[in-house]
Amino acid sequence: MLEFLYNKVRSGMRKLDVYIERNKYGYIEKLPKELKYFEGSMYEAILRSAERYPNRTALEYFKMEISYKEMIKKINKAAAAMKALGIKKGDFVTICMPNTPEAVYMFYAVNEIGAVANMVHPLSSEKEIEDYLIQSKSKMMLCIDVTYPRVENIIKNTDVEHLIVVSPTRSMDFLVRLLFKLTKGRKNHIKRSQNVMTWDRFMLKSLKYTEDPHVHMKPDDPAIILYSGGTTGKPKGVVLTSMNFNAQALGAKYLVSELLKPRYSMLCFLPNFHAFGMGVCMHIPLYCGMRMVLIPQFNAKKLKKYIKNYRINVLVGVPTVFEYMMKVKFGPRELRRIKGVVSGGDIVSQSLKDDINKFLKDHGSKAVIQNGYGLTEAAGGMIFSAKKVAGLDNAIGFPLPDSEALIVDPKTKKPVKTGESGEILVRGLTIMKEYLNNPKETEKTFVKVGGKKYLRTGDIGYVDENGVVYFKARLKRMIISNGYNIYPSNVEEATLKSKYVDTCICVGIPDKLRGEIVKVFIVLKPEESAHAAKKDLNKLYKKYLAKYEMPRELEFVKELPKTKLGKVDFMALKENRQAL
Repeated sequence: MLEFLYNKVRSGMRKLDVYIERNKYGYIEKLPKELKYFEGSMYEAILRSAERYPNRTALEYFKMEISYKEMIKKINKAAAAMKALGIKKGDFVTICMPNTPEAVYMFYAVNEIGAVANMVHPLSSEKEIEDYLIQSKSKMMLCIDVTYPRVENIIKNTDVEHLIVVSPTRSMDFLVRLLFKLTKGRKNHIKRSQNVMTWDRFMLKSLKYTEDPHVHMKPDDPAIILYSGGTTGKPKGVVLTSMNFNAQALGAKYLVSELLKPRYSMLCFLPNFHAFGMGVCMHIPLYCGMRMVLIPQFNAKKLKKYIKNYRINVLVGVPTVFEYMMKVKFGPRELRRIKGVVSGGDIVSQSLKDDINKFLKDHGSKAVIQNGYGLTEAAGGMIFSAKKVAGLDNAIGFPLPDSEALIVDPKTKKPVKTGESGEILVRGLTIMKEYLNNPKETEKTFVKVGGKKYLRTGDIGYVDENGVVYFKARLKRMIISNGYNIYPSNVEEATLKSKYVDTCICVGIPDKLRGEIVKVFIVLKPEESAHAAKKDLNKLYKKYLAKYEMPRELEFVKELPKTKLGKVDFMALKENRQAL
């Protein structure tokens, strides 16, 4: 009893101290020097939320509401089913799903039994899916039905023993499910067998396992694999832990606490197979006891309907989402419920910030757009702009508690002076363990400065005298289109498979709607025609690239511009593309 009272008083004093410090330092969100981090798994973290808010809605999916208590029951059932099928601690389970309740259940069930969730984009090409399954040596896979035909063609080449296929309509209300099937339903003929099953049949397997499926995990045990190009642009598996995401969630609660109140609802359409979507749109709201509204496929035309029907309080998206929002006709008070707007995946220009903030104010919201910054290797988000710094031009905010952003000279790796630009290095509890099966790339990505180990971001920025971090440019060639990371090396590899192509270069060019679009400059082999090449490339792109990677423009040139050192001049291609 005395210990309980002591902890209550201590917690109250900490909150009072944080409040006093924040007001004392003005716009600088001063944080406690030490936080007590949860030492359990991600599953155990949301189990605490369920114990605290058992009857509160955890997930809402097409008007079907699932309470925290019910969500945990479904997770436990999926965990028992996996154990019955022989999945054990340390095994890899691939989840190739959009944002549906089944994806959430499976993710936390994998974490509950101590296995590793290998997250794959459902629009990935056959070759990419095969590669991700082989890299991870996955023993089980959950995929959405539209992905099944691609998986069926390659699964025999992998270690997958059990394939579970689920329809996006599985958790919808009956009438909504019927309407969906009539308007958008797809007929995917699944060849069911002992090893290929529906979600319902999979969940029945739980009846064969009568023990507790829960397995203790250490905070730094491998828990998730997400795919990133790192600083070199070649996709690699990023090994992340429960601590990475639990630390991010706790840090966000301190840094942007006004957005993460248990009674708030968050619109979640950023995909779970991206670090930003997984961390900010899935784990943080569930960690904080919020209502997570799942949208499997974002439709800009329905944004108004989403906000109104689901009573959204927190809106998280990429910059293009907010550009869409400003084109929608809202009433003077229709955005009054919006308490927070967070943008990530790309930088928001100051003019766009001003336009968005005015739009929010004109339609009844007191929110201002706030930035999030991170990379897959740092669990998606590790720098957030508190509300009082959100208006600063190019500011991405403060690092999470117990995290650090250091600016160094890109060549010498020596720290630069305050206010000077350089490469952004980061360290903290959200940083990955390693790249999967790739010690050489892991070593290249980390650097030691002053005896401390930092992760290279490949981005250029600076830190001001108040500790605010600013973004200026990217070192790496990665293209960001509609919030998706696209690696030029993938596109170039697919292009060079054409018998008509001699050489090529892929670049991202500015686009008002998507941020950037993929453009490929192509040099044909002697006497080959552009028309024949285009037809061949269309077939190759469909086979080897995901839909979001598809080039929007092809330009055939006689030669590629070179620097004085004989390297391809990427900047010349981006800046003078019309003159070539």
